[in-house]
Amino acid sequence: MPFHLSARLSCGAILLICGAIPAAAAEPASTGAFDISAGAGVMMRPTYLGSDRYRASPLPLLSVKWNDMVSLDPSGLRLYQRLGGFTAGIGLTYDGGRDEKDPGGISFRGGDGRLKGMGKIGTAVGYQLFASYTLGRITFDANATKYDGSQNKGLLVRAGAELPIRLNEHFTIIPHGGASWANDRYMRTFFGVSSEQALHSNFARYDAESGFLGGTVGLRLHYRFDNHWFAVGDASTTFLAGDAKKSPISFSDTATIATLAIGYHF
Repeated sequence: MPFHLSARLSCGAILLICGAIPAAAAEPASTGAFDISAGAGVMMRPTYLGSDRYRASPLPLLSVKWNDMVSLDPSGLRLYQRLGGFTAGIGLTYDGGRDEKDPGGISFRGGDGRLKGMGKIGTAVGYQLFASYTLGRITFDANATKYDGSQNKGLLVRAGAELPIRLNEHFTIIPHGGASWANDRYMRTFFGVSSEQALHSNFARYDAESGFLGGTVGLRLHYRFDNHWFAVGDASTTFLAGDAKKSPISFSDTATIATLAIGYHF
């Protein structure tokens, strides 16, 4: 599936990015029922979406596909069906939430000490519907994810596109972009400040409402050394908009994620 835009850079965002990389790396296609890619790398990312501080994190790569109908990777489990250039399916994903402090060490969770008093946003399971359509070399995709966690019960909807450009038999570049919308619950959870949070933090009360969350543009690189070994990299920038951009916890209107990894396609 194409690159996914997440509304924040917590564990869920990292897992979505991790899941996108093996999909681009699965070349040539496996001749058996299973298609497997694995590897590792590093990611540079903000401590959370809206932060102007960055940290490095390990980047695991794993993608397992069965009969081009079922896929399992760090972004979750998906069941899908292809019909010509059209693909649609359902999936299970999750978001790791956000801490009110920097989790430190090796962690995929978002968090920052400036969020002290905002409380912890726990892990949430996400139920997803997704579809994509390939027209020529361009792939358009959309997905809707409904989360069901103790704090996060929001809805996130995204649409995007990508255009793979093969420069030669080894090197492919993939410009991509997208935009996302979130409902009231989602916006209040990640960008709002309640009266209680305002009392215990350094932020004024802020009501975040549903609407356009922001957009992402980026460029992914894929280099295939041979039939098995590959390298992938991605640089993507998210631009906040609407109530997310105006939120008092948003210290920066932009967030850039840079990744680099090496993997092996079995």
